[in-house]
Amino acid sequence: MKHKSAGRLRQERKRMITLIVSAVLCLLIIGGVIVVLRELNKASVVSSETSVESTEVTEASPAMITDTPTPEPTNTLTPEPTMTPTPSPTPTPSMLTSLDGYEPGAVIEDILIDTANLSQYFTISEITEGDNIYQRIAGQSFVYNNDIALSDLRYLKMLHVNFDGNYQVGEMIVNASVAQQVTEIFELLCEARYEIYSMYLIDDFWVGNGTDSDTNSIDHNNTSCFCYRPASGGGNLSRHAMGLAIDLNPQQNPYVRINADGSLSCEHENAYDYMSNRTSDMPHVITESDYAYRLFTARGWTWGGNWNNPKDYQHFQL
Repeated sequence: MKHKSAGRLRQERKRMITLIVSAVLCLLIIGGVIVVLRELNKASVVSSETSVESTEVTEASPAMITDTPTPEPTNTLTPEPTMTPTPSPTPTPSMLTSLDGYEPGAVIEDILIDTANLSQYFTISEITEGDNIYQRIAGQSFVYNNDIALSDLRYLKMLHVNFDGNYQVGEMIVNASVAQQVTEIFELLCEARYEIYSMYLIDDFWVGNGTDSDTNSIDHNNTSCFCYRPASGGGNLSRHAMGLAIDLNPQQNPYVRINADGSLSCEHENAYDYMSNRTSDMPHVITESDYAYRLFTARGWTWGGNWNNPKDYQHFQL
């Protein structure tokens, strides 16, 4: 009995020890789990705080991180680039509708001339006592006489092409009966760009009397019409005195006498080269093939170049 009781006691003691060991092991395991959980919880909290701090740091300005004040930007304006201006097109000048304001001898640019309406540059005006034209001619190319009255004359203002090929303002006094015809002839010459050296009133070359003034005008190669004077080489009135004769480019078309020995003479030294050399190939020389010759003769004017002696190559008359 005692042997059985001692064996049972040992068994119970082992069981108790086993239970105690088991309980201790359970407590150790539970304690370890609790420790692990605590550490995990701490790690989670730290991670969360770190994330918050990181977010705050990210959102903070560089000044908050470095504590170094950032200088305020200056108000320096960036200059705008200079734009290269686009050049404006040069306006085309308006063409003239008349020669008003242009004095005789004035040269006018081609661009100002309306070649489709040249007639507007050819005008006919009466001359009355006291007006500007009368003041220029009174007591010189015009004197009161029994042959032609002031009312029988007309002042023409006309455009022509000069020896440089430029448009130039010209003027002329003619008989009223031929004023329209003369402007038509000179308009056609202008249209064809027929060159005329100059066209001024003979009064611009006045030297005291009609004959000498005519010589002076010719020496300046001036084309003209009216001058109350006798005819060259005679006592009768010239057709110029009636405003019915025109001398055209007189230097290239001189008044030439044929002497008894057949030699030629001319009063104007500047015309010597044109006395005998009358080929149509020479510039401004009037021959029967010349355009001016054809225009005048088609309207009944005669040409002094067809006279026997003298030969007046510059001269057209009615």
